[in-house]
Amino acid sequence: MMKCPVSSRTWLKNLMLLLSLSSTQVLAHYPTLDCAKQAQLVHCKAGYSDGTAAQGAIIRLYSYDEELLFSAKADQHSEVSFVIPKTEYFISFNPGHDRPAEVDYIELD
Repeated sequence: MMKCPVSSRTWLKNLMLLLSLSSTQVLAHYPTLDCAKQAQLVHCKAGYSDGTAAQGAIIRLYSYDEELLFSAKADQHSEVSFVIPKTEYFISFNPGHDRPAEVDYIELD
């Protein structure tokens, strides 16, 4: 009878490691952006779907022609405010994930 060169304990540890590394569960959290009009300003709060804040994130305001009108860094509360432009616009928070979080000005009326 041949003896296995790897002990059953080592084999089990290696199997557990392999299974943990090949997990198909993805733990990504998508960006979120909540915006509201307040007088002549649009106030936005950026974050992630797991509730994590996005302090320091760059929030951008674009025209429909994709011209950058304004950008600002989110404060310690993950918030930023913009003066409402005189043109059609959308606001974007793009942390580099699959898709950015975007809010169109029409959604704010």
